[in-house]
Amino acid sequence: MANAFHITKRPSDGWVVTRSSADRASSVHRTQADAIAAARRLALKSGGADVVVHSADGRIRERDMVGAATLDEMKRSGQGTHQPPPRAPRSEGPRTTLRVPDELAAVADRLARELDISRNDALLRLATRGARLYEQEQNIARRRAERWAAVVPGVVDIDHTDFPSPDEARDTVLAARDQAAAPAR
Repeated sequence: MANAFHITKRPSDGWVVTRSSADRASSVHRTQADAIAAARRLALKSGGADVVVHSADGRIRERDMVGAATLDEMKRSGQGTHQPPPRAPRSEGPRTTLRVPDELAAVADRLARELDISRNDALLRLATRGARLYEQEQNIARRRAERWAAVVPGVVDIDHTDFPSPDEARDTVLAARDQAAAPAR
């Protein structure tokens, strides 16, 4: 591949990252691991490249394709059989941008992995299901109020109805018992 970043050891500087077409080093690092990380970042930033790691004696120790170069090479070699997940059909309606709480993002990520879809598609599915559940709750509350109104005619809002106090209820029960115990005339 024409575009590559080489990691070599220079006795005076340490580990250097050099683009294959350049004379000067792109960066200098104290450790080989730091140089490899920097070369990977540069390869990704440049749209993809080979990262070639040389041992201290100059021999090639490792070669890795990073970024777009990896995908292109995999496609050419036939290894790129994994297709990205299919996109969800475009939905109608207004666009919105929002911040998602961490807990919801974790659930959306888990659903996205399970269904092999994007996080946005998973969030859309969760929101749609939540909207359906909300509508069901509203329908249940409406039917409950209608049924209560049928059972107790004239009392529509049971939350604001005045119930007898405990003393009034006790007095009513005692009066009914006394009336039942009284001899019939």
